[in-house]
Amino acid sequence: MNVGLIGVGRLGGALARALGPAGLTLTGLIGAGDARATRLGRELGLEQVVVRTANEVLARAELVFLAVPDGAVETLCAALPWTASHAVVHTAGSLGLSALQTARTRGARVGAFHPLQSFAEGAGAARFVGIRVGIEAADAGLCAELEVLCRALGGQPLALAGVDRAGYHAAAVFASNYVVALHAAAARLFELAGLPASEALSALAPLTLGVAENIVTAAHGGSVGPGLLAALTGPVLRGDVGTVRAQLAQLVSQDAELADLYRALGRQLLGLPLPVVSEVRAALEQLFRAS
Repeated sequence: MNVGLIGVGRLGGALARALGPAGLTLTGLIGAGDARATRLGRELGLEQVVVRTANEVLARAELVFLAVPDGAVETLCAALPWTASHAVVHTAGSLGLSALQTARTRGARVGAFHPLQSFAEGAGAARFVGIRVGIEAADAGLCAELEVLCRALGGQPLALAGVDRAGYHAAAVFASNYVVALHAAAARLFELAGLPASEALSALAPLTLGVAENIVTAAHGGSVGPGLLAALTGPVLRGDVGTVRAQLAQLVSQDAELADLYRALGRQLLGLPLPVVSEVRAALEQLFRAS
């Protein structure tokens, strides 16, 4: 099918760059800012596919991706002249197919295609390789087509039919957005310890990358608890109650909010099958109780 893309943010841009290598033809492209879409079209050597209105995208394409912010999907969908010749797919992790109800009422096939990946500016086809892509479609044929596209991009389909989208998307937020929040917390502690704030990210980011690689390696085992345990290091795994106690005491004296965060994350680690004796577990549980 000819493909149209409405939205050229980080995900939309990455998808545009990946479609050609995956064997699909991009025939219509538009973004919130004409300049950004124009630059992307020039980068891809597809200046002729950059259009001025979303209606033009629909006139050129059979499969149209709405790669716009989640809160804009339903309003945008309702404003466009869909027909039975269209398939419309949103990329919003938090939304089900009801956001595309207007298009479905007009005869279009509707679906969702949500890559479980974080896309930096300028990302391309390589970011889709090896990832899971959440897929749902009201039509079995469209579902199969999206699964084929997913595999052509180098990903693996993840069926979202019947899944609680709020919970699913929150899981993605914890695994991506909140990693950034943890780095903000870690950078503050780095500075409070007397180290240069300007070096916090360069010092700590490789540590995060190493843990992420350990989790990816452990993920092939399939079981969450043992898999995460194989990626874990540090005082909780070792049952080092004295170190945990000292760290908490320091946090309480410096930043109560970070102390609460430390406790909350510690309680999550206690949900893993830690190789510690019952007395040590009880001591850790007491330290991690909410303040």
